[in-house]
Amino acid sequence: MRLTPWGALILFLRYFRFALIAGMTVTLYPGSAVAAGEEVLKKSTSANLWADYLKAPYTDTNIPNVAFAGYQFSEKALPQPKVVANVREEGAKGDGQSDDTAAFKAAIARAGAAGGGAVLIPAGTYHLTDVLVISQPGVVLEGEGQGKTILAFQKPLAQCLSFMSRGTVASWYGGLIWIEPNGPIQYADPAAPAQSVEIVKPAKMGDFTVEVAPDSISRLRPFIGKMVQVSWSGDKSLYMNLAGHPSMEEALWRPWDSFKGGTFNFYWADQIESIQGTAVRFKKPLRADIQPHWKVTIGVDRGYLTEVGIEELTIQFPMTQKAPHLHDPGYNGIMFRRTAHCWVKNVTVVNADNGLLFGGEAINCTVDGFTLTGRPNHHGTMTRGMSHDNLIENFRIESQPTHGINTESSTGNVWRKGTMLFGTFDSHCDFSFDSVRTDITVNNVGNPGGAYTAGPFVGRRMVSWNIRVTNGKGEWIAEPAIYPSGAIVGIQGAPLDLSESNLWHMPDGLDKGCVVADMGAVPNPPDLFEAELEARGVSP
Repeated sequence: MRLTPWGALILFLRYFRFALIAGMTVTLYPGSAVAAGEEVLKKSTSANLWADYLKAPYTDTNIPNVAFAGYQFSEKALPQPKVVANVREEGAKGDGQSDDTAAFKAAIARAGAAGGGAVLIPAGTYHLTDVLVISQPGVVLEGEGQGKTILAFQKPLAQCLSFMSRGTVASWYGGLIWIEPNGPIQYADPAAPAQSVEIVKPAKMGDFTVEVAPDSISRLRPFIGKMVQVSWSGDKSLYMNLAGHPSMEEALWRPWDSFKGGTFNFYWADQIESIQGTAVRFKKPLRADIQPHWKVTIGVDRGYLTEVGIEELTIQFPMTQKAPHLHDPGYNGIMFRRTAHCWVKNVTVVNADNGLLFGGEAINCTVDGFTLTGRPNHHGTMTRGMSHDNLIENFRIESQPTHGINTESSTGNVWRKGTMLFGTFDSHCDFSFDSVRTDITVNNVGNPGGAYTAGPFVGRRMVSWNIRVTNGKGEWIAEPAIYPSGAIVGIQGAPLDLSESNLWHMPDGLDKGCVVADMGAVPNPPDLFEAELEARGVSP
């Protein structure tokens, strides 16, 4: 999302206000004094929160169920596909001088024609002058190790794709490795499917089964075992169901592009496991209620690109000076769009504008072993455009991103076991909810973003759990007033930020149902995602 001049002024005023009151903020360590206004906060311990979660793992008030996040719902290891193409056999030199773009495209096409498989990229430095597009399922780019296989892109997106040169879109969209079913297209917001089956009976968040009309079953049977889009459309009651606290109604009447005309739409995705009679059973528990006065449908007109992987390599861009904010030319690493069950494994990106992008409707993907280094940049990672249930783990941000690890209009995502030498827990607004950041060390610098019309900072059940802050700043990470019905647990090295007015895209007020526990201590369990997996009976 783009930050308007008006939005920038609001952000400046917020920081000015924070500087004035920072000295009055009190750290909640055992035995410490209680800061003014703090008595309205919900207090607990990590052990009690975890015990409550286990009693109702799909409907807990403050802790979302994220145990289905990641590739194949975290039930399977990342695959090791058979090599079916080799860029050297297609003419690539890997000598750091020759243009190897045509050879890479030919190898990718060969793998796609084979029905999927790995494209081997032997050690070397490969100069590339265009976007590498993967639009066939099962295609995997497989290098021989970070720092050994180097993809040295010479041009940004704005010089490769004509539609990326207009406006500032390359600052937050697209990748030089672009993974999308129909190839690169200009950005458009997610939309309801053109053809769908309506869910005809109410259901509750956490349910696995929904009911459809008898004459709809034949349209759904071809999708058994596949991911489908599930779409909600309703009035403000749908928004409030996901918002987490009554105070969030005030945010609805601020300018918000997603609520124009008084209708709120939410697009999610789930896998159909089985159909018995008119009952459709999903793999993942429902993210939201289904009520009679909302329209909730299952899409049957298009699928997701699956089983694409990028692994064991370095993506390198020229050392350029960072462009002014929102004028980046698009030295962007990898982007997934309209994908499911894809992955990135052991990849380093150097000198990027944006390192890794879940750019829209990326579902149940895993990133394991991602490093971003080099010059300052815009985003470290992005999770936007209704991208749900993704897992980013064992990551390291060494560059200086303006926004850090991003979320916007996305749910069920997990960031874990990360080290951020720079960056913050960014929301670009647009109402992300039900996500977890856990077991992360962060030098908390940088800002969130979002245009003036981008909507609320977040919705319900956003969780910071076992976070080690190295510079003493709790803002954005340990700030109860911006996390309605969320949880701030085990923050070490920083105090709570008790700001309660002039909040970034949020209504005023400290009391929004956020629970605080174990400040200054390692919580139990220390890794919330790992604990949820184990509770579900899945080995981490």
